[in-house]
This record gives sequence, structure tokens and C-alpha cells, in this order.
Amino acid sequence: MPHDEPMPHDEAMPHDEAMPHDEAMNVAVVGAGYVGLVTGACLAAAGHRVTCIDRDGARIEALAAGRSPIHEEGLPELIAEAHRTGRLAATTDLAAAAEARVVMIAVGTPAGPGGIDLSAVEAAASDIGRALRGRTGFPVVAVKSTVPPGTTATIIRDHLERQSGGRAGTAFGLAMNPEFLSQGSAVRDFLEPDRIVVGQWDDRSGEIMAALYRPFRAPILRLTLAEAELVKYAANTLQATLISYANQIAALCEAIPGTDQERVLAAVHLDRMLDGPGGGRAGAVAFLSGGLGFGGSCFPKDLAALAAYGRRIGVPLPLVEAVLAVNAERPAALVDRLAAAAGGLGGKRVAVLGLTFKPGTDDLRCSPALAAIERLAVLGAHPIANDPLPAARAAAAGRGIDTAGTAGEALEGADAALIATAWPQYRSLDWPSLLAAMRTPLVADGRGVMAGLTLPAELRLIRAGACPIPKEDA
Repeated sequence: MPHDEPMPHDEAMPHDEAMPHDEAMNVAVVGAGYVGLVTGACLAAAGHRVTCIDRDGARIEALAAGRSPIHEEGLPELIAEAHRTGRLAATTDLAAAAEARVVMIAVGTPAGPGGIDLSAVEAAASDIGRALRGRTGFPVVAVKSTVPPGTTATIIRDHLERQSGGRAGTAFGLAMNPEFLSQGSAVRDFLEPDRIVVGQWDDRSGEIMAALYRPFRAPILRLTLAEAELVKYAANTLQATLISYANQIAALCEAIPGTDQERVLAAVHLDRMLDGPGGGRAGAVAFLSGGLGFGGSCFPKDLAALAAYGRRIGVPLPLVEAVLAVNAERPAALVDRLAAAAGGLGGKRVAVLGLTFKPGTDDLRCSPALAAIERLAVLGAHPIANDPLPAARAAAAGRGIDTAGTAGEALEGADAALIATAWPQYRSLDWPSLLAAMRTPLVADGRGVMAGLTLPAELRLIRAGACPIPKEDA
């Protein structure tokens, strides 16, 4: 049975220490999305022999050729090097998992009825169980997908045992190994972790997972399966809560003349409780800034899943529900301020700069930019969007959104503009020329991109989290 007592904490080695050849493991990663690709490439960089498995033939073809199929800083170089050394392979055949010492489940768990859709995780567990039938040597199946507490020990274990014919803790090991990766910095997050969490069914499973991560410098926290599952939700909820807290302060500032959330929160940031361990500010400060809210593949669906899980077990989570509600309001609130300043947006061309939910990624999932575009359409505007990444523009076009290849093309002749993603490229634009090309130089900055820039006097700038003093009262 799984442990209920506190587990040991191990200290891993620096990730740049060479791994002895006899300690390298064969690892199979089932699911080659953001988490699976980064996990596979980084474990290969640490010296393990990794096979990424996915049903997407085009994705596997790119990987097999040493190319990254997604935009993520540092990932193309890691994949190319792992391909060159032969430490990273790719296949659509899940039978490859049969030879692995550790098999990781890294498939998606999107939102669904009851808060989360576990169908892909269940299918992966069944397929892995079939691949492991008759296998000896105690392979460990580790879940990296985000799943509600209790899922690994029940649903996933049941599929594995039924299809393999063996028992967890006897024929195979079972672990829960959540990821803490932020898109745009995922490679660095994996190679330089602040902690590695291993939920273990038994000691033997935990020991093998600890050995897998020995090349990395970070404490390894060995917990129960349910604790490890909950850690992921707790970590994401804390970060999302900080963002929504900042956005509540921003909303207040938008209603109080002469206030600016940047100055208000800058003063809050100086509280000693936000001191960093080596001086300066703690990392949490990065989440304490108002704007358009959070998006992406994790925060929105994970908080919704956690709230649904709480209701299911009789523990309502009103704080989590409020964090989501605050976040949902932010894109429309800024669009409505823009509409008020423009005297209505019906029939007007509005340039939207940025489509991805954050800079450094090509991911549009739950992007606040899409919510803003939807609100613009409701108000009768004609939004035309730009993003620096062609993949993001193509994804938006596939959703029926009109796009422009450059920011200048989007802004030319526009009646108004909205900055939805904090791409650094937008900050370095020739704004005086671009504003002159607009029909009306009216811009709503939802990400603080224009803060500190020298801008033409004729610009009417609406900033998220700020309410200037009316000129007649100044």
C-alpha cells in the first residue's frame, strides 16, 4: 500500500555533472506536447536515453529529424544535440515503452465535464499496461500529467494492473511526478528546478525516481501520491491568486482618479515578506502586477478542476472560484474602457497586438487576447490582430480572426489599438510613425508595454490599472 507517513527528502546533484554511463536510464515519455517534449529533451541532456511517444505523426517526424515542433526558448538546441548524440528518439509506437526503466505519462488533461477530462490519461495508462505485460525488472510508471488527488492511486493504477496483469509495487512501480514549467522558460525551469516532487506508491518506486533526477541540483521531496498531485494544484493556485489580487487592485485604481497600480504595487513589493533569499525581491513579485489576466493551458483549467474537485468531496473553494471570476473580467473591462474613450467601437477597425497568452510561446489556449477580441466583436468592432510568431497568427486565422503580418499593417488606418501580449518587440516599435498612420491615435495598453516610452503628445493612452486625473481637475 502507499505510504501515509512523511517521506524522505533527497538532495540531487548539479545538473551539469556528467552522469556515469551505468546510471543512465532508458526513459519513455508518452505524450510529446509542451511538457513531454521539454521533459524528454532535458532528461536526454542530463544523460538519459529517452524515447518520446505520440500519436501525432507530424510531431514525431519533426522530432525524429532533430527539430522542435513547438516554440520554446532553448528547446530546438536541446533536441538537436540529443538527436546528434542518439539520446533522443521518437516514435508513434507505444510498444517502445516496454523497454523503459521509467515510463512517464505526459498527455493532456483538458477541461471537461466535472472539471477535467482524464480520457487521454486513462488511454495512456491502458496502453502502457499492455506494453508492460510480461515485463520483468520493475519498471516505474510516473504520471507527469496534472490530475486530481487520488487519480494515480486509483484510476491510473487500475488501468495499469488490469492491462499488464501485474500489481503495483510488485510487478511495476508507480509514481506521481508533477511538472513546474512555465512556457517561455520551461527548459530553464526543468534544468534548474527549485524542487523536484516525487509521489511514490512504495519506497522502491521513489528510489528509482530519485535516481532518475540525481543529475539535477534541487531537493527531491518524496511524498504520497495524493500529496504530489495536490502540490501541483496548490502551486498553480497560489500564482494565479497573486495575479488576481493584483488585478483587483488594478480595477480599483482604474476607478480612482490619480491612482496607478504600478506605483501602488511597487510600494507593496517592498514589504520585507517579499524579500528574496539572496537580496532583492522574491520571485512572487513577478505575479503581483495588474493587466489582462492569466491564460494558457494550466492556470484556467487547473483552478476550475480544483474547484470542481473541492465541490465533489464537500469542500467548497470560494477563493479559487473568486480568482477565476476576477480573471475572467479583465479583458472585457479594458475593451469597455477603450470603447468609452472612442465613443463606441461599432464599425471601427481595432488593432490587437499580441495573440498568445504570454510572450515566449506560440500557445493561444485561454489567451486573454482572444477574450478581448471576442468582446470587440460583440461591440461591433472589426478587430485585426498581429503576433510576432507566424504559428500564432496561423492559429488565430484558423479561428476566423483577421490577422496582419506586422504590427504596422494592423495599426495602419486603425481607429484604436489594444496591446494584449507583452512581446518585447512591441516596445521597440517606431511608435511615433505607427501612431501617425492610425486614423485615431488611441491605444489601450493591457500589459504595460508602453510604460516609460517617450510618446507623441497626441496619443490618448489607456493603461490597465491606471486612472489619470481629468484635465479639468488637474
